[in-house]
Amino acid sequence: MYIAIEGIDTAGKSTQIELLKQEYEKNIIFIKEPGFTKFGEKIRNIIFNDNISKKTELFLFLADRAETLETVIKPNLNKKIISDRSVISGIAYAMEFFDFNMLVNLNKFATDGIFPELVIILKLDKETLSFRLSQKNHDNIEKRGIEYLLNIQDNMVEACNRLEIPYLLLDASKPVDEINFRIKKVISEYMDID
Repeated sequence: MYIAIEGIDTAGKSTQIELLKQEYEKNIIFIKEPGFTKFGEKIRNIIFNDNISKKTELFLFLADRAETLETVIKPNLNKKIISDRSVISGIAYAMEFFDFNMLVNLNKFATDGIFPELVIILKLDKETLSFRLSQKNHDNIEKRGIEYLLNIQDNMVEACNRLEIPYLLLDASKPVDEINFRIKKVISEYMDID
């Protein structure tokens, strides 16, 4: 079972993943995009810090996704996997610049058609996003602005709908423990965890 937790920057994915790790680290393999592999770490650094074109960025994300798929996801498909981001955010972010169908085909090639079986999307309202962004330094993606990031949230939902991948939409402005409870509930419904 392969589940992805998605959300734009500052939605709280990392916080929720850390809470899940504390409870399920023995039963579930946790990964992230980009930067889970050694190769991916180099790609992550380039994407978030270097001045590169949108097309180069797209191909770097695809390269990272392909490497993670080959080295981690494929060999463990019979196990339980939770990913911090996935093909869904890859498509959602790139949809602002490129054709959806082309992006799906590129991602199918990069992943051999292996997409998450369930997606949990943490969604922020504009006010909460504005506040959280004001509390941190911005990487290259965050510098594109609030409206861009809000569009990405809608793109995540659209991508799940168009790809017919089941998803759960959660209000990311709610208390951390309430979100964690909802996530654990849906994970327990999909994954048989000892």
